[in-house]
Amino acid sequence: MLGTEELKQIQQDILETIRPTWQTGPPKNFGSPAHGKPKADQWRTSIEFDLPVSLVRMWEDTNHGNNSDALQIRRQKMVESTILLSVAIRWAVSYRTSELHSDQYRRYMMAYLKTLRELCPTMDLHPVHHNALHIPEFLLRFGPMHGWWMFPFERLIGILQKIKINFKIGKGHTTHRDVSNDEIRPVGEHDDEHILRCQ
Repeated sequence: MLGTEELKQIQQDILETIRPTWQTGPPKNFGSPAHGKPKADQWRTSIEFDLPVSLVRMWEDTNHGNNSDALQIRRQKMVESTILLSVAIRWAVSYRTSELHSDQYRRYMMAYLKTLRELCPTMDLHPVHHNALHIPEFLLRFGPMHGWWMFPFERLIGILQKIKINFKIGKGHTTHRDVSNDEIRPVGEHDDEHILRCQ
């Protein structure tokens, strides 16, 4: 959907953006294979702010150029889709929850999915799209998303994925954060000893 020049412009915009110290921004090489897979918080920040601002800034100037009507309409639809997703995320990650938050999230997420289907009519929706439609119910049942989202677990999984074990639990020789692979054991092995020590 985005060309190389557009991706370079987005990366330049990310580099030039001044952020509050508490906000994690996307990496400066966002979207390139060298960066790897973005973390959930990097995606959130990118979609809430960086992508909508960059796309609007980039394409507002091209509306008067030599672009075809079809290209302009597609770009407008991409900007609309990105902003709908951005607004849905803002409603979902608010530190407060109410029926209004739940309803607004559902409204913007449904509108986003509709624009996604218009932009990519042959693309199948994925389980993550289906799961996103359950978030309004979760907001009402469990409260603000910050209390139950998975960022801490994703971070831990990322750390564990970097440990080289060669698929042989207990037989490793490398260490990571002062925990050797020899200390990693299958669940259940010597659990009785740990339970007795904790009593």
